[in-house]
Amino acid sequence: MKRLISSIITAITVMLTATSCGNYTDSNNTQAENPAHSLTNLSADVKASVASDYKYTIQDVINLQDFLLLRPTEEDLTGKPYDLTGDNRWDVFDLCLMRREIVDHMNAQSDTLVIYFSRTGNTEKIAEYLIELTDADSYVIEAAMPYSDADIKYQDDNCRANKEQNDKTVRPEIANPIDSIDSYDTIFLGYPIWWGQEPRIIDTFLESYDFSDKTVIPFCTSGSSGIAASEKNIAELVPIGNQIEGRRFPASATKDDVKEWVEMLPLNNEQSEVKLLISVNGQELTASFADSTAAKELAEKLKAEPVTVTLNEYGGFEKVGKLPWSLTRTDASTETEPCDIMLYQGNQMTIFYNSNSWSYTKLGHIENTTQEELKALFGEGDITVTLSLK
Repeated sequence: MKRLISSIITAITVMLTATSCGNYTDSNNTQAENPAHSLTNLSADVKASVASDYKYTIQDVINLQDFLLLRPTEEDLTGKPYDLTGDNRWDVFDLCLMRREIVDHMNAQSDTLVIYFSRTGNTEKIAEYLIELTDADSYVIEAAMPYSDADIKYQDDNCRANKEQNDKTVRPEIANPIDSIDSYDTIFLGYPIWWGQEPRIIDTFLESYDFSDKTVIPFCTSGSSGIAASEKNIAELVPIGNQIEGRRFPASATKDDVKEWVEMLPLNNEQSEVKLLISVNGQELTASFADSTAAKELAEKLKAEPVTVTLNEYGGFEKVGKLPWSLTRTDASTETEPCDIMLYQGNQMTIFYNSNSWSYTKLGHIENTTQEELKALFGEGDITVTLSLK
C-alpha cells in the first residue's frame, strides 16, 4: 500500500515540478527570475523558515508552486518552512528540493510491516497507532467473503464465526493477498479475539507465507479474553524466527497505551531483553519485566542472587507473598489479566491467575502461558517460587 502511494506521489510531484526544475538552470535567465520572489518584498507577514523535522506534503508543493506563479493559495502561508536553501527567498530551487524530499521519504521502504484483520474497527484503531508510531508499512487482511453482523453474532451457535472457531482446520479465503513479505524483518500481527483465540483467517494468512526468518509481534483487541492462547496457537502453527510477547488492548486503548507498549519491546529497549525466571513446582516460567521503577529495582536485586518467596492463595484469583525488601511504588488503578505480576503495598508480589481491579505497581507478565495452564501449575493452596534472571 505504501509503495503504491509512493508511486502516485512521485508521479504527481514530477508533473508539478518537472517544468520548473528543468527550466530554472540559469540565474541570469529571464525565465528564472519570474518564479523567484523575495519574501520580504512580497509580504512582511511571510518569513523565511526552515524546519528540519517538517514533513512536506503534496499540498506544500502545490502551495509553493501557486505562490511562485502568483496564483491564490488555498491556505495562509505565513510561517511555512519553504525556504529550503536558506537564502530568504522562495524560488524554484526550494520547489525542487521540496519535491525531492517528498519522493525520497515516500520511496524509503520500512523494514517493519503492520498486518491486521479488523471486523468492527477496534483492532484497526490500534494498528493505525502502531503504523504512526513505528512508521511501518501496512497490509489489511480482508475476507474474500466479508463477515456480516450476523456472521459474528456470538449468541447464535450456528453463526459463521462460531462454526469456524470450533473447527481448527477451517481456512477462510483472503481477498487480495499481499504479494510477498520477504523484504520485511519485523511484522506486527493484529486481530480481535474470537472465542479466546485468533480468527481462523489469521491462520490462513500465517500458512501462506514464510515467517522462519521474521520477528513476529502479535497484538489483539478483546473485551476480557487474554492473548496467551492465540500466541501459543501462532507459535505452534508455523515456524517463526522470533516471536515476541504481544499485548491485548481493550477497545478504549489510547495512542499513549500503544506507545508505552512499543517502547517496552526488545526492538527498542535492550533492558527488555532481560527476563524474569520463575521456578515453581518443578517447572520454569519466563516473564517480561514491566517498564516501572519497581521492575528495574527487582531486576537489580536478582542480579546478586535468586530469591525464594512463599505465595499464599488469596481470593480465588491470585497468589501473593512478601518480598525480602520493599520496592518503589508507582501505584495506579489497574484491571489485571491472568499472568500479570504486580507489586502490592510496596513489599508484596502478586501473580494473578484470574482478573482483579485494584491499585498496583506492575512488575511484569508471564509469557506464553494460558490462564488454564497457570492455574493447573499453581494448584490450590500456598506455593513456593524462586525468582532469578534469565
